[in-house]
Amino acid sequence: MPPNIFQSRSSAKDVFRDRHTLLPEFVPDDLPCRDQEIEQLVANLSILLDPHKTISVNLSITGQPGVGKTTLAKKTIRDLRNAAIANGINLDTFYVNCHSFRTKTSILRRIALEKFNIQGRGYSDEELMEMLATRLEKENLRMVLVIDEASMLSGEDILAFIHLNELFSPEIGRLSNIIICRRSEWTLMLSAPLSGRIQDQLNLDGYGEQQLLEILSYRRDLAFFAGVLPDEELGLVIDISSRTRNARHGIEIMLRAGMMANASGSDSISAEYIRAAKTEVYPELRSDVFHDLKDNELFAAMSVGRELSKPGRISTTVNDSFEIFKLITDEYNEKPQSKATYRLCINTLEQLGIISHSVSSIDEGTRGRRGKISLFDIPAQILVERVENVLKNRRR
Repeated sequence: MPPNIFQSRSSAKDVFRDRHTLLPEFVPDDLPCRDQEIEQLVANLSILLDPHKTISVNLSITGQPGVGKTTLAKKTIRDLRNAAIANGINLDTFYVNCHSFRTKTSILRRIALEKFNIQGRGYSDEELMEMLATRLEKENLRMVLVIDEASMLSGEDILAFIHLNELFSPEIGRLSNIIICRRSEWTLMLSAPLSGRIQDQLNLDGYGEQQLLEILSYRRDLAFFAGVLPDEELGLVIDISSRTRNARHGIEIMLRAGMMANASGSDSISAEYIRAAKTEVYPELRSDVFHDLKDNELFAAMSVGRELSKPGRISTTVNDSFEIFKLITDEYNEKPQSKATYRLCINTLEQLGIISHSVSSIDEGTRGRRGKISLFDIPAQILVERVENVLKNRRR
């Protein structure tokens, strides 16, 4: 009988005590350096545990990537739900990332299906809202909805979730909302009606060197066996991530460096592995963002990457990259798409922070405008490789 690949793998050297603790989905029991923000959230949300009051709370959490916005919200609603169970309060929570569910309709359908086993297709948004309100009232249920990467929605869509409470009796609120996005995007979304419905806003700053030492030491001890990542090498990770003030940056470097150590059969992580991992981790661009893109959006990203991989190319245009886009769709045996569809894909990639797309006049005194597409920190070739890997996995 041939050897089982999983059994043979289990006997191999592994520097990880628990690799899962370095993944974006992991929510730790402790959140070092966020005590003040936790207290602020608890102060706002504790009223949801009052059995004599049924009201809603609407909050926002803003900050740059890697400062713990999502982890803070996930830990808070997890602990809130556990406290509700312990106190006999009928409360549920729902987390949604708008990279995956980009419209109010798709979020409503997801809630209806997962929480109430209702097939939402065929219903309008208004009907879905009324059905959701009816179930919340019928079951005497309080719900906290976390809307992450909220800039993918409009301010009006977010306001619609807040306004759902108007379907209940006066002074009754069953749906609370926590809205998460980058600070600059929140400023653009914020309107007078939306601002007036947000009770409190948490602005998370980037981490300093001492804070990163505390956070990354904690994650190291969870993830690796003792001695795998010595203090000196950890200091290198801290030095790298302190330049971006981004804890996720350092955590991803530790994950990649650990995987490199495993691949080479080493029982420790050296500075060379850390430096190599740094070249594969780009703090502004999470690797999982590509897995949520549609095929046409991946083709559009690849078209920009291929154009900007050419020697001397700093930027490209919609027209030039669209020609590459058509070649790529043909390469993958997909139907040709219109330039209008391509522009929509470019807009999505810009919203996600994958590309930069600016529009300016062609020349002074000349009518017409031209869009310039460029990339931020990620090299064009790396962008192409990541897209190709996602497409390859989808077509297996």
